[in-house]
Amino acid sequence: MESPGGKGQPVDLLVEAFRKGKPGAFEAIVQAHQDRVYSFCARMLSDREDALDAAQEVFLSAWRNLSRFRGEAALSTWLLRIAANRCLNRIRRRKSLSEREAPWPESPGEEGEAIIFQPAGGEADLPDRLAETGEMREILTEALSQLDPGSRWMVLLSDVEGFSYEEIADLAEVPLGTVKSRLHRARMAMRRLLSPVA
Repeated sequence: MESPGGKGQPVDLLVEAFRKGKPGAFEAIVQAHQDRVYSFCARMLSDREDALDAAQEVFLSAWRNLSRFRGEAALSTWLLRIAANRCLNRIRRRKSLSEREAPWPESPGEEGEAIIFQPAGGEADLPDRLAETGEMREILTEALSQLDPGSRWMVLLSDVEGFSYEEIADLAEVPLGTVKSRLHRARMAMRRLLSPVA
């Protein structure tokens, strides 16, 4: 059975299929991007339920606005821009309601595993290396949670998602120099937070 969302099909073809009203096209787009969008939201919001709600909002917004997507950036970049905006709005809403930002999970709780920092790249399969990496992820997650939300999402995009400075500048709609200086300050802050561990 042919599907517009077949594996390996370029996303721009899926966008075209969606615009032409082909059945299953949008579901294929969601399937291709849902894990990345959810992971980003979870790291930004440090709350599983909030992240699920935000990810749903991202795809609802995408469904409403996909006809206006011009393809100047990758679809994943466009979706992460929506995700960043949704997450920042939720964080602002928390603060406006005088609620403290949800604590960054440090260990598995009653509702399941904590969401942890997952740096890009492969890992060795040796048990001692994996244990060491797991501890470092928890330390990095804690440090990342202490950054202000604006800096946190830039670090996530750059150091976790692998976005270039230019792509982040496009996402944030700020000059390239602003991105470089904000990332530099955020990384210096993380270095200070991590210095007792190093």
